[in-house]
Amino acid sequence: MKYALTLEYDGGGFAGWQVQPHARTVAGELATALARLTGESPAVHAAGRTDAGAHSLGQVVSFELTRDWEPARLRSGLNAHLPEDVAVVEAGLVSGTFHARFSAIRRSYRYLVENRESRPALLRGHAWHVRRALDLEPMRAAGAALLGRHDLGAFGRDPGGRNTVRMLERLEVEPARAGVVGFELSADAFLYGMVRRIVGFLVAVGLGRRDAAEASALVVPGAVCTAPVAPAHGLYQLRPRYAEAIA
Repeated sequence: MKYALTLEYDGGGFAGWQVQPHARTVAGELATALARLTGESPAVHAAGRTDAGAHSLGQVVSFELTRDWEPARLRSGLNAHLPEDVAVVEAGLVSGTFHARFSAIRRSYRYLVENRESRPALLRGHAWHVRRALDLEPMRAAGAALLGRHDLGAFGRDPGGRNTVRMLERLEVEPARAGVVGFELSADAFLYGMVRRIVGFLVAVGLGRRDAAEASALVVPGAVCTAPVAPAHGLYQLRPRYAEAIA
């Protein structure tokens, strides 16, 4: 049977999603929990690989088990074996053709910036602290120029060395709430590092260090974005959208 899980995790204590030798990773913890609970070591496919320090509110993974498991029991059993900074929030059965990565039709990320002079306490390690006040309107204007299907190689790379054209469907710069500015981005697929580089560029615009008009010159082949990259700890992966429901 093939199963899909939706995970959430605090990435602060991990060297990213992907298994790495001599490093604590989310995939490694999940593999250990699966082996302890089921006695199996299935190949696990994830919707995306998160960076070291980045978080997830909806990482979807798929795998096959030889023994049938009731999804609720699989979820509760894995949670009993996983560490406190990883949790299975949903478990379900999927078709044999479902793939957590390749079946996704839309992906979304959220990024948080704590925009205030005082250093953070509650959001330390969970939002990028930017002391100077951000001007949101130029940031929105720059973001609007990135929307649509463009070559976004200035903001990231394709891990497989393929083309860097992506369809950026949504880029919202939300008003500050309690000093926190939120960015939400959705696309058909993301390049490696794309969200953090886009947010870094937009913050540079909001601080007056870059002009919003520069955005149009960054969506052409060969363009390079030299703005600082936003740190990983403000990034949150959201649950992808699939055509198939996870039962």
